[in-house]
Amino acid sequence: MVLATLILLVFIAGILIFIIQYRRRKLIHEQEKALLNEQYLQEILNTRLEIQYQTMQDIGREIHDNIGQKLTLASIYANKMAYENKFPEQHDQVSAIGTILSESIEELRKLSRSLTNAHTDMDELKTLIDTECSRVNDLNICRIHFSCEQTGYNISTTLKNFILRIVQEFFQNSLKHARCKNIYLDFNRSESGLKIEMNDDGAGFDMNAPAARASKGIGLQNMKKRAELIGAEFSLTSVLNKGTTLSLFIPDNKLNDIT
Repeated sequence: MVLATLILLVFIAGILIFIIQYRRRKLIHEQEKALLNEQYLQEILNTRLEIQYQTMQDIGREIHDNIGQKLTLASIYANKMAYENKFPEQHDQVSAIGTILSESIEELRKLSRSLTNAHTDMDELKTLIDTECSRVNDLNICRIHFSCEQTGYNISTTLKNFILRIVQEFFQNSLKHARCKNIYLDFNRSESGLKIEMNDDGAGFDMNAPAARASKGIGLQNMKKRAELIGAEFSLTSVLNKGTTLSLFIPDNKLNDIT
């Protein structure tokens, strides 16, 4: 009986050891599978971002080289007709057409520079945001208060571009819909990642109201989509007559992964 008991105990111990080792191997396998899946998803994300970046570059160059040149030629013709005054009765109309074409060319050039990201490649993120804040402040409609203690963020051009677009979208929504007097923008870099918080003192809105969703849906979806593409945590809250707040957190590993 003692021998049988020992054999039984050894048998049970063997089964327990086998189960423990099996579960351990299974856990390791699942962790490796999850890691491979995460790496695969990250590669897909980087590919999508690269395609979008390249597409914007191509569109920007096409605007500059093709459409811009044609509009420039049309502007020259219009200005020439106005200068020669061949049609006195339409002089004001021709002159107005030339002015509109010149303004359109300038807007297209700005759009082309924005899409090709020539400045985004070279400038730091803080410099890019400072430039956007200055543009809004120069309008004397709203005052942006930008706080960023740290400089020299070591992040890619693609990531800088996505962050810049989210900030621009928030500024645009606040100016267009909120009629705010102040926008507060804070960048806080820590060991865990980069936190960006934006809030305005505008009209705010009821996030559950159908009218609010319809009027702000496109801008909100654009910001959420961009945040999703770079693996950022996105949160937007708004209270009627009390303003809107957007929080964006990009984990440190995402700051380094996005190329």
